[in-house]
Amino acid sequence: MSVQDTRASSRFQFGLMWSRMKKVSRLDRAEVLELKDNKAATGQAVAILIFSALSVGLGQTLLYGYPSNVSAYAIIVGGLGGIIIGSFAAFVWSGTLFLVGTKLFQGKTGFWELARPMFFALSPGLLFILISIPVPILYKSVAIVISAWVVLLQGFVLKQVMELDLRRTVLTFAVAFLILLFVYLQFA
Repeated sequence: MSVQDTRASSRFQFGLMWSRMKKVSRLDRAEVLELKDNKAATGQAVAILIFSALSVGLGQTLLYGYPSNVSAYAIIVGGLGGIIIGSFAAFVWSGTLFLVGTKLFQGKTGFWELARPMFFALSPGLLFILISIPVPILYKSVAIVISAWVVLLQGFVLKQVMELDLRRTVLTFAVAFLILLFVYLQFA
């Protein structure tokens, strides 16, 4: 394989990932179900998770450090912290949804069949870098809109992947959230 073939292949993979991100962000049911069954998309899903977490970490670092405490060290630590905490949180959230959905509400899926589209549902999280703009009304509005968009996407993905009705989807979300809230309050 030549260098030119490698570039064309990576360009194709990036284009495919971008297309998948846009489709999932637009609530495309067919794409969500395709991601559920496509094991080859796991790497792309994890990459989106990492980039979204990096975007949150960098956005918060730049916002709270502006203008006096923004240094290369703060940006690196904020970015790495965002990746570690965000990735851990996404895996815990997906695992909790998986367990609650399959054990309590008879959802039908495997963990990675749920996690792949769930991680793609984090695509709007890439826009969290915009919270670094130090205009209070702007960064708060951006954070609210992006968070609501991600929650909507994850609810949609959960409903489609686990083949749940709307009531069981909402209950799965609520029970998973309450479990994690209880665990957090026990260790906080």
